[in-house]
Amino acid sequence: MRLFDWLKRHLGAKANMDSQTTDLQAIFSEALAPSLSLPCQQVYPIITPTMQPDLVAYQIHCLLSNQDKQRLDALLRDTGFEPEASCDAVFSGVLHHVQGPSHVFLHQYADFAGICVLLFSNDIALLQQLIAFKAAPPAPWESFPEVDPDTLGSLQGNIEFWCDTFWRPYWLSLSAAERSQYPANWHEFSEFH
Repeated sequence: MRLFDWLKRHLGAKANMDSQTTDLQAIFSEALAPSLSLPCQQVYPIITPTMQPDLVAYQIHCLLSNQDKQRLDALLRDTGFEPEASCDAVFSGVLHHVQGPSHVFLHQYADFAGICVLLFSNDIALLQQLIAFKAAPPAPWESFPEVDPDTLGSLQGNIEFWCDTFWRPYWLSLSAAERSQYPANWHEFSEFH
C-alpha cells in the first residue's frame, strides 16, 4: 500500500492529501537528502527509505507501547524537535528542527493497546539514534485480549493489518532467545503468520 493511501485512510476524508503531498515533497526534497548507512539486521522499529519517489527521507512505521512512545518523544526533543501532541493524542504534522533545515513528519494515533506511529525524517542525528532505539509493541494478548491464537487460521481485517504492519517486523527483529520468552501459543502464531 502506498504511503499516501495509508495516510488518507487514517486521516479520514477531511485530509487534503494533494496539499499535504506537495508540502511534504517540498520539505523532503533532494536538496536536503540524508545519507544514512543502515545495518543489515536492525532492531524494532525498522528504518527504511521512504517508499515515495518524491520524498527523500527515511521512515519508521511501527506500533509502540505508551512507554516507548514517551521515549520517542524524549528522543525527538533531545535531537531538537518539539513534539506537538501528547502520547495518547491523534496527531499528524511536520515538526521543524529548532536549529537547522531538517524535519520530521509525524502521524500517530492510539490503537492495538499502543500508539501507531508513522515518522519520516531527513535528520541524520535523529535517524542514527533511531537505528539503536529498540522498542517493542504491546504484547499480542494486550492488542487482542479476546483472541485465542490457537483458533486463528487465515488473518483478515484489523488483525491482518496489525500482524503484517507491526507484529511481523517486530518478531523478525528478535533473536531466538527473545522469541522464546513469548508464550508457546503466541510463539507458534508468530512463526506461522
